[in-house]
Amino acid sequence: MVYRAYIGIFAFLTLIVAVSCYSEESMFSMFKKVDVEVFPEVIGSLTHEGKPLAGIKLKRGYQYSGVMEEKEWDYTTTDADGKFSFPEIIYSTAHPNKPFAETRVSQTIKIAEGSHSDLRLWLSVSTGEKHISYLAERLTQLNCDVSNEEVKNEIIDEAFPSGVVRYQVLSICRWPELERLEVQKREKYD
Repeated sequence: MVYRAYIGIFAFLTLIVAVSCYSEESMFSMFKKVDVEVFPEVIGSLTHEGKPLAGIKLKRGYQYSGVMEEKEWDYTTTDADGKFSFPEIIYSTAHPNKPFAETRVSQTIKIAEGSHSDLRLWLSVSTGEKHISYLAERLTQLNCDVSNEEVKNEIIDEAFPSGVVRYQVLSICRWPELERLEVQKREKYD
């Protein structure tokens, strides 16, 4: 009986050493913290039928799957021209170094209060330790009109190492120039 326990412990330790050696790091690399880019900088504007909405409180939330139990929120308010911004968020964690760990971050931006409370400006899931350029580009042009209906945007990443990847973004914001590029990519891959 004791013999089986030792075999189990030995097998577990062998697995840890094998995983550590595979990553070309020391056995303790799984405990080393890395910076995960969970939310890029956000720059945008909020309007109603083209007219700036001033003094509107917005909230941004993110939840790092497997690390955070609940979303963390921060807030900003639109200025006199309806413009707003949020700084980049970087989260330091050892999670990506754990065996079989997956880096997935749920991202949300919505109106926090008032007649348009909980109207989503942005909802997406980001993967990996670095910002996804296609999502970051849209977040620096987050120009939203509350009279728009929420639509699902499909963004195709052609340069992904394992092949074509599609990201989903739910938003009332529009990116006409970028959407034309996405239509061309959909024609190519559908």
